[in-house]
Amino acid sequence: MKLIKLSFLYLALLCCNSALWAQSQPNIIFILADDLGSSELGSYGNTFNETPHLDRLAAGGMRFTQAYSAAPICSPARVGFITGQYPARTRITDFLGNEAPRYLDPAKYYTLNEALSDAGYHTGIIGKWHLDTKFSNPIGNPEQHGFDEVIGSETKYIADGDYFYPYDKVATFNTGKEGEYLTDRQCSEASAFIERNKKSPFFLYLSFYSVHTRLDAPEALVNKYRKKFDEKYGAGAAAKFYDDPANARHEGKHADNPYLAAMIESIDSGVGGIMETLKKNGLEKNTLVIFFSDNGGVAGFANNGVLRLGKSWLYEGGIRENLIAHWPAAIQAGSVSDQAVCGIDFYPTFLEMAAAKPKAGHIVDGKSILNVLKGEPWEGHEALFWHYPSETGKWVPRMCTAVRMGHYKLIYFYADKRSELYDLSKDPSEAHDLAAAQPAKVKQLKAVLEKWKKEVNAEEPNIHATPNKNKKAKQKKT
Repeated sequence: MKLIKLSFLYLALLCCNSALWAQSQPNIIFILADDLGSSELGSYGNTFNETPHLDRLAAGGMRFTQAYSAAPICSPARVGFITGQYPARTRITDFLGNEAPRYLDPAKYYTLNEALSDAGYHTGIIGKWHLDTKFSNPIGNPEQHGFDEVIGSETKYIADGDYFYPYDKVATFNTGKEGEYLTDRQCSEASAFIERNKKSPFFLYLSFYSVHTRLDAPEALVNKYRKKFDEKYGAGAAAKFYDDPANARHEGKHADNPYLAAMIESIDSGVGGIMETLKKNGLEKNTLVIFFSDNGGVAGFANNGVLRLGKSWLYEGGIRENLIAHWPAAIQAGSVSDQAVCGIDFYPTFLEMAAAKPKAGHIVDGKSILNVLKGEPWEGHEALFWHYPSETGKWVPRMCTAVRMGHYKLIYFYADKRSELYDLSKDPSEAHDLAAAQPAKVKQLKAVLEKWKKEVNAEEPNIHATPNKNKKAKQKKT
């Protein structure tokens, strides 16, 4: 009898220790919007779009004011997150077109999901990958990079959108209801992933296709915001600006756009559902939820607030992003961080949380921001770098490299060998170029930039590339 009791006690202790071990490794959910402007959320000052769930996420966690993408455009931003490296190291520094020769090689890179898998995490991606577009013969897709579950990743080039079932470009969603909205499907799949894997540590990369052009959303939601638009700008205003076929709903004359707002509300509602799933399963406290965007919104219809320009530019509008982190076990509710952090920082942060280490030989440029999340002292980056040779888009005027060091930012444009210098602490809009007034600072930062380019073996832009004569049409393809 005593032996039986001791056996039960041993099993109870073993279960308890297993539970404690699991709890010591937080679940991680990384949610990435596509082309979201820096001022589209209520928590970042927007009063037209309705984002109550994301606003609650920010209120219950940490909101960052100076968070940066690793790149001003899709593919390199994602490669920075998934490898922890500056995109310049990988030679993926522009969007990958259909059947592009460049891709993220599984044999060369130890991706974030692989590192977490080796630390005992169950890993999954739901949605956009865009690091291998050889769809006829994939050689670097999510499965080949070791994700345990791959759900709803693109099977054709999806630049122009594929938002309603039956999906043409996301054949991995081969079932559904007629008219089902892609964002809603991604979020329901995310909740199902959580339910399936709630008993062990998991890493979920929820990568939205939204709010990438073409803009599209359920009719009822669009009509809600058309009505709101008319109430704000006058009866018939929505029809005037958004019913013109030449305008095609994408080039708004206002910072408010009913189609964009409807897409953002769908994301917001889905995040609310995910948080409810975590709460229902007792996982909310020990799950880090990150909400971020791959790059800034497209200048012309997105709301990037006071920031200059947008997607595909190295001005702040192209690279400074919304970043919300929610983790009740470690992050103080209502906290705000002004630290300059970058997309490359998630890799070392998640590894530190999981007590994991990068593979020998895998360079990590990012720095763990775990101390920032916990409200503890953080050394920070001495400098942050961006490199955009525009090898795909061939936008010669946008071919540039940038460095932020302290509150100064230098942008070097290759086409006319020109530097621009800004003091972001006084001029976040980058309206006042200080290059002529501060030549010593320009010289200092240019030297820092050149040293970094050699370190990462950055590709020199082809300034003799044929300029794109239809920038708007080309940008839709990114």
